[in-house]
Amino acid sequence: MFPIELPTNWQLADNSQSLAANKGLKSWVCSESSLTVKIKELGTAFSVEVLNQCYQAIDEKTQQQLNTKDSVALIREVLLKQGDKPLIYAQTIIPESTIVGTESRLAELGNQSLGQVLFQSKETQRGHIEVSTVSDSSALGSFIQNKLGQALTDVCFIRRSTFNLNNKPLIVNECFLPLLTNGSEE
Repeated sequence: MFPIELPTNWQLADNSQSLAANKGLKSWVCSESSLTVKIKELGTAFSVEVLNQCYQAIDEKTQQQLNTKDSVALIREVLLKQGDKPLIYAQTIIPESTIVGTESRLAELGNQSLGQVLFQSKETQRGHIEVSTVSDSSALGSFIQNKLGQALTDVCFIRRSTFNLNNKPLIVNECFLPLLTNGSEE
């Protein structure tokens, strides 16, 4: 089951017409700030549930996106929760060469949010935010519906960004789950 296969068709968030139609959700998806902070601002206890963390081979397309020759990366999958409600599914791809020196802590986050590390460092640079949609028949769609018990009644968005932390790349994918998005519509 893990790591969960993600969509393959991405576009810049600013170019997404279906995202533009949902202003409340667009403010979440296009936010340059930490989703951890945004969820904490909702007021209920924030937590991170680690679903999976493993080393795995990465394909050539991912290597190109990361601008790395590494063939193996640490894949970390978590749920960002408000109380006991999962609001975000996140999958991070961290090349082996990124997890050296001070960045070795990325492999040891446990239940700590990655956002707390990325957004506290002045040496973090974020690339463009890209978006895709999650179909109910996809691996991620099945996980959301069958394992998390959240129906995909509306469009479910996932975003990704490449970050550079001290010039070391990683990809962060974040899926906005129905429990969050159903309350973000305008």
